Amino acid sequence: MKTPYFFMLSSLLLLSSCGQDAASKEAEARVITTIQQTLGTGHTTFVNELHTWYQSDVPNTVKLNPKTESIYRDHAAILQEVATQEPKLTANPILTPAQAAGIRDKYKQLSQESAANVQELSVLAGGTTSMSEAEQLTYVSNLAAKQAHQLALVRYYTKKMAATLLQKERQATTKRLMMQEFGHE
Repeated sequence: MKTPYFFMLSSLLLLSSCGQDAASKEAEARVITTIQQTLGTGHTTFVNELHTWYQSDVPNTVKLNPKTESIYRDHAAILQEVATQEPKLTANPILTPAQAAGIRDKYKQLSQESAANVQELSVLAGGTTSMSEAEQLTYVSNLAAKQAHQLALVRYYTKKMAATLLQKERQATTKRLMMQEFGHE
């Protein structure tokens, strides 16, 4: 009874050691497809960073960790959010040029902070580290939480700015209607 169990266990270990490269390639393809669906095919530098990560000597348990994938997906979502929402918000006629520039600057800052998180992950892949595999997993997990928080910040900022602009538009409309109707506020 023990022989089939050991045989099955050893064959699973053999298959898992042979499939690590295949699993890494599969994960890379899945993440790149997700990013290209989110951003389009124009972000080659981001895809190259991703390729470098999956080709690195980082242990597969770290590379194939779902949190690693979430860092890249969240960065792509941030880039998409900025690309779609920033032009909409800054084109609002109620804004002064300085206010529109402030919105652009804030989105730029938020995007750069997200890119810094991705860069931290790339640094882990690019050099030799003294961290154990467990420490690397913890590091990636913390970085994924930081990136998820960054995505939440970008979405919050978008909602907050949209609500603020809507409120300003309503106030301007009310003021205009009061002036038309009564000649004063």
